[in-house]
Amino acid sequence: MVSRKPGTPRKLPACDPCRAAKLACDHSRPVCTRCRDSNRATECTYRLLPFKKKKRLVSEEEGSPNKRTQQESPQSVERVAESDLPVDPMITKAHKYPNPGYLGSFSHTTLFNHLPGRSHNASLGVDGPSYDQNQSRPIATAPESNIARGASLLERLGQTFSLSQCEKLVRRWLSKGSNLALAGVFTDDCAKTIQHVFPEGNGSQAPDFIAISKSLFIHTSRPLRVGSDTTLEAFTSQFSHNNARWETVGLFFAAVSRSTVDISSIESFFESETERRDLQRLSMTFADSCLDIAISLDCLNDLQLFLQYENFISHSFVDGDQSYHTWKALGDVISSLFALGYHQQLEGNSPATPAFLAELRGAYFARAYSADKNISIFLGRPPRIHRRYCRFRLPGFGDHQWKMDLPFDYLVDTQWSALCAILKEEILDLFEADDNPGRAHRASLLETRAKEQWSALPEHFRLETPLRLCNREPIIRDFMVSARLNHLHILFLLRLALSRQAPDSDKELVSISVEILGLVVDAIIQKDQLVNSGTSLVWKIAYYGLSAAGVICLWLLNRMSTTRHSTHINISKAVQHLGVLVTEMETGILVRTDDPNYRLLASASQTIDSLISRLLMGGIPSQPTIPPAARFVSSILNSEEQETWNGWESHSLQDFEVDFWGNLAEHPFLTNLETIS
Repeated sequence: MVSRKPGTPRKLPACDPCRAAKLACDHSRPVCTRCRDSNRATECTYRLLPFKKKKRLVSEEEGSPNKRTQQESPQSVERVAESDLPVDPMITKAHKYPNPGYLGSFSHTTLFNHLPGRSHNASLGVDGPSYDQNQSRPIATAPESNIARGASLLERLGQTFSLSQCEKLVRRWLSKGSNLALAGVFTDDCAKTIQHVFPEGNGSQAPDFIAISKSLFIHTSRPLRVGSDTTLEAFTSQFSHNNARWETVGLFFAAVSRSTVDISSIESFFESETERRDLQRLSMTFADSCLDIAISLDCLNDLQLFLQYENFISHSFVDGDQSYHTWKALGDVISSLFALGYHQQLEGNSPATPAFLAELRGAYFARAYSADKNISIFLGRPPRIHRRYCRFRLPGFGDHQWKMDLPFDYLVDTQWSALCAILKEEILDLFEADDNPGRAHRASLLETRAKEQWSALPEHFRLETPLRLCNREPIIRDFMVSARLNHLHILFLLRLALSRQAPDSDKELVSISVEILGLVVDAIIQKDQLVNSGTSLVWKIAYYGLSAAGVICLWLLNRMSTTRHSTHINISKAVQHLGVLVTEMETGILVRTDDPNYRLLASASQTIDSLISRLLMGGIPSQPTIPPAARFVSSILNSEEQETWNGWESHSLQDFEVDFWGNLAEHPFLTNLETIS
């Protein structure tokens, strides 16, 4: 050890604030003069070992962005505020949960819970398999850099939107009976809160975006506290008005994005169709950013789950159902569902959960479950939620029976979609099962259950007459169309699974396809008398209509190239429906060139149009006979071409996406069109 020379003044340590700012310190105890003058007395501390180096701790490294941000100049914050969307990634901080979500059947939580004479809550601090959001935990503190980025987002938001006009747009949308399918009970409060968060003054003073951002971060970090006696109003008050959170802003812009989709006419809100599309995408982008900020705080809660689901729906409208962004957003919904254990809805597992919240959680699972099945079928990908690993109850579906006087709301659509999805999951297993008598028996049982399920639906929700004769409110008419299509789709998938060797030769499958296509065409013709009840018209066309049209097209090709025929199917009506479908898609009324589903619908439209043209050129044969058409097709197709082309090659049987229509367009019957022109 080197000793200090005699006469050398002893070196005194500086306090922490002076040392961090690299300023001279007079070393006064307990508070130095500089800290006392700057009102920082509580921060004036001295190190125990001032002149010895110590290793950097992980916690110090995580906290370092705070120190750097405090030294940033106002110019640097201004540069951050001018950055374009999306904003820089948030600096995240690991958050330790008292209970990391659902602890499974083989975890210590479950095993210790069986010990006699022990209080589960007292010993472990957890509440059954469901994550308890009420437990005390440290409030996450957002770094100043994150607050600055949040302020940048808010400033960009204020420059991009007229929030008062956005609120009017949402109000107009709500007045038509539409709403967010899951978070609809919060839409009105979120719209009111936006005006509270961004008050429109006289324009003389700009809003303090840093203060607004900080407030949103503070409230977002707080847990949503609920108890058995918590009301919906009390729950909503925790994220509305003075308690606004980032999720609140995100839900509002999810509603704005949805309203631009469902309001068909431009009316007084937009100057052009381009402006409408821009608002639709921009509002979704802001909802994305708000969700990212909320997720970055690592405080997963019910409100974030609701925002995740509505954001997934926005992506399906803006990016398209076949987009990877939509697929990923659905995956995030499912991941959060599993993380909070809402796939294990045991009877009485959480008595502290109020009834309205338990119903919302059940609806969240039901909608995620049905979306998982339908998107998987549409894209030909494996589903991610398997019922064998889940225990759930349909919200508002007591004793597994419908109330006959049940009024319509989005919960009815949730229940019906989930019931249909359960059968669809079992049908998907049939596609992989070996072809044996047991498989046919399973299919027969599923068909019986599907028909019983349809009969059990309240009569005032069943569409059993032509749509034009249905005199109901627009939103109820739309649900009746969706419910009927969902039921027919179950029967469609069943026949498709059973006739996988040659689906286009199955008369029952073709008959079901004709009914599906006819209902979709009726919905297209009467689209101005429908209001979105859970699924859009474009989804009905792409998911139900195109799959039915694909089977009909293959059946027509098969029928025209052979002597086989069927007399119980109205060919003229089927061709007429195909023609209406093509006309509506080609006129640009349903989809425009910038629509996310345009490529799929355009590809199908071109192929169907080629088939119709070929049928008209060759002459559609009369219903009882087939030989003229058979001779006509034989004259342009040699036997080798007819034997080698396979309409079901290179794609899943239940998948009628772009590749299916591209393959169908290569049929020799359609590629040799110039030979008879």
